Parts: sequence; C-alpha cells; structure tokens
Amino acid sequence: MESGFVQAGIIFGTLLFFVYLYFKHAYTYWERRDVPQLNPTFPFGDMASVIFRHHNMGNKIKEIYDAMRARGHKYVGLYFFSRKAFLPLDPVLIKKILAQDFQHFHDRGIYYDEENDPISAHLFSLAGPKWKNLRARLTPAYSPNKLKYMFDTILDCGTRMVDILEEIAEIDGKVEIKEILARYSTDVIGSCAFGIECNSMRNPNAEFRLMGRRAFTQTIGDALKMVVIRSFPKLAKLFGFGVFTSTVTKFFQDVVNETIRYREANDVTRNDFLQLLIQLKNKGKLEGDSDEKDGAPPVGTSLTLDEAAAQAFIFFLAGFETTSTTISFALFEIARNESVRNKARTEINRVLEKHAGKLTYDAVMEMEYLDTIISETLRKYPPAPVFLRKCTKSYRVPETDVIIEAGLSVLIPAYGLHRDPEYFPDPENFDPDRFSEDNKTKIRDYTYIPFGDGPRICIGNAKVIF
Repeated sequence: MESGFVQAGIIFGTLLFFVYLYFKHAYTYWERRDVPQLNPTFPFGDMASVIFRHHNMGNKIKEIYDAMRARGHKYVGLYFFSRKAFLPLDPVLIKKILAQDFQHFHDRGIYYDEENDPISAHLFSLAGPKWKNLRARLTPAYSPNKLKYMFDTILDCGTRMVDILEEIAEIDGKVEIKEILARYSTDVIGSCAFGIECNSMRNPNAEFRLMGRRAFTQTIGDALKMVVIRSFPKLAKLFGFGVFTSTVTKFFQDVVNETIRYREANDVTRNDFLQLLIQLKNKGKLEGDSDEKDGAPPVGTSLTLDEAAAQAFIFFLAGFETTSTTISFALFEIARNESVRNKARTEINRVLEKHAGKLTYDAVMEMEYLDTIISETLRKYPPAPVFLRKCTKSYRVPETDVIIEAGLSVLIPAYGLHRDPEYFPDPENFDPDRFSEDNKTKIRDYTYIPFGDGPRICIGNAKVIF
C-alpha cells in the first residue's frame, strides 16, 4: 500500500512537472514574437494580484499601462494563466483595432450559451452576423423619439426618489447614496424595459432589486465557474455552465415571457423598451421603419421570446449599475467642488425658469454644463475601465512584424487612457470644462472612450442616440 502512495506521488509530481514546463514555454510566447511582456509567474501569469483580489482588473491594467508607457512601448503582451492577451497602449493603434480595421476585431470574445443560458446571448456578447443583424434591428429603439416617450416614467421615478431623500433628511440626514441610486435606476429600468413597477425605492428588498444585486454578486462558486468558462469554454458548454445563476436566468425569462404573453393576449401597449422588443418579435422591425415591406418578417430578423428576454436583461444589467455608479461619482465630485456645484445650480435654475419650472426632456437637453459634468465623471471613473475585443482574423500591427493571431483577446485600457497626464493634464483633478464646446475638440482621438468606439460602440452612447 505504501508503494502505491509512492507511485501515485511520482505520477502526480511528473504531471505537475510537465504542466510547469508547458506554462514556462507558454510564457515565452510574446517574447518570441518581439512583443514586450512582463514577468509572468506560474500558474497565474500576470494576474495573480487580480485573482487574489489585491487589485481589480481596471487598476491592474492601468498599472501595466502606466509602467509600459513610461518605457516608451506602444503595446504589451499579457498572460492570464496560460492564455495570451494583447494590450495596445497607443491611441492610433487602438483606433485601428476599434474602427479602421474592425473586420479583424468584430467580436468581443465574451462567452455566451444560447442553449444553457439563453439570457447570456444578448447584444453585448453576440458575435458575427447575428450580432450585426440584431444591432441594426435594435439601433432605432434607442433613437431620441423612442426614448422621449419614456421620459415621464423616468421623471416619476426621480420624484419618488426625491420624496425618499426628503424623508431621510427629516430623520437624520445620513444616506447611502449609491444604494438609493441603485434602487432608483432599478425602478427606472424595470419600468422602461419591462413595464413593471418595481417600487424598490420604498421596498429595498423588492425582487427586481434582489435579482439585480445577485447578478452582480460573485460567490466563490461563481468565481470558480468563471475560471472554467474563460479558460475552457468548450468544457463549460459540455457541463452546461451558464454565465448567470439559474435563479437569475429564470427570473428574467419568466418576467419577459409572462409580460409579453399578457400584453399580446389583452392587446396592451406601453411606451417602453419591451413594447419595442414585441414589435421586433412580431414584425422584425419597429413601427415607423421604412426599410421593410409589410407582411411576414424576413428570416433572421424577428426575435424569439428567449432573444427578447436576453435584450431586456442586458438593458437592465448594463443600465442600472453603470447609471447608479456614474451618478454617485458625479454627486461626490459636485459635493467636493463648490465652483462646479454653483455653476451647475445656476444653469439648472436658468433652464427651469425658461421652461416655466417644469423638468422636461427638452429642458434636460439644454443643460450643457450638466452634460460636461457627466462626461468628466465618465473620464475619471469609467464604468468599464477595460473592455474586450477578439481577433477574428490574423492582424499585422502596422509598421511592425508583430502578428496578432486569430482567436487572441485584445484588451482596451480605457481607464489608463483617461488618467494619462499626456492626454488629460492633471488627470486627478475633476474639471468639467475639459468637455466644453471650446475644449472638447482638443481631446485627442481615442483617448476618451467610456463607451468604446467603432461599430461595436455601446448602443446606449449619446453619440449613437443623438
């Protein structure tokens, strides 16, 4: 029996040795291609501090960005375990990847599984022709005319938030503003996207709020599952691993399916995003579109129930957390900058007086300084500090012999660019005037990309909408 343990130990040690040799060889990949790299360590590559949660990904990539830019490099090769990733540092190269040479990088490389986790197959993650078709179908849903219909719903949620804040002020004045704003944005998107009154302002344990919180909460089991998904996607599909827990998936599928069936059975319509998805499901286009003839929608243009649920889900997921975070940071900076606060208050009072004291869609559109505050908040605190592209066709980095091979991930360091003093002098200073009409044209191309850029720019970006 003792000899059996010895043999097992020898076998395990031998396997570990060969795994170590494999990793050591893998960690020479970029070096062999004359691409600058760091000092990866077995088995975590360059991401040990992220894996052990000493850094978040945004800060780690910014640290690498700062260090390698200081050495004069325009790109760097990274390792996530044994997986390779390419990190461009130069705005000119980033522009080529995101826009000019988009045909080489048209996918995000984000895992989705339409069979086991249908709501993961949304616009943000889809690849290839399916993404292109869906993007074309959904873009009109974000037009000013469509969004204008939802303004009163947003205003009602804001009014309820003001009531809650006034009640808190009368008691002790202390408020966790991020939580209040998360509940506010949950109510807004729940109503605009799903046609449901969530009422999480009054009930912080409302099911919609709990499910939104669960979607962003990662347990140890979730973290281990994501390691498998990212490192061994084929194995993840074999075992039916979903990006989101089955509880979250089922909740959002049920909400969308039941609401759509009820509206269709009772001929109910609302001015919300879900109604637009119903039009795409039934007609393959939105009412008022002129690019299609009446009749049955062409094959591949209409949405299934699962696809509609996935789009409503990403509308919620991408909207409520990013919105509440951005507003929280904006309020934080306004609170600590008296000149910014006074200038914003003066503009708001002036515009409201012009509109007879009523907050309307048109009035909001006239608040130009408020817009610069949001722009500067997105610069200093981008909701997506790093975003992803996948090389779909081998690409030669211009003016070099470096080849980014098909299948490799490309990381775009938005946070690093936004805090780079070469592009934004005194980057830690909150200065909305960077985005005034006179100054915003001076910002170098592709150094300010809070929504990404190119054909896969976030569909909710103001540049897309307006």
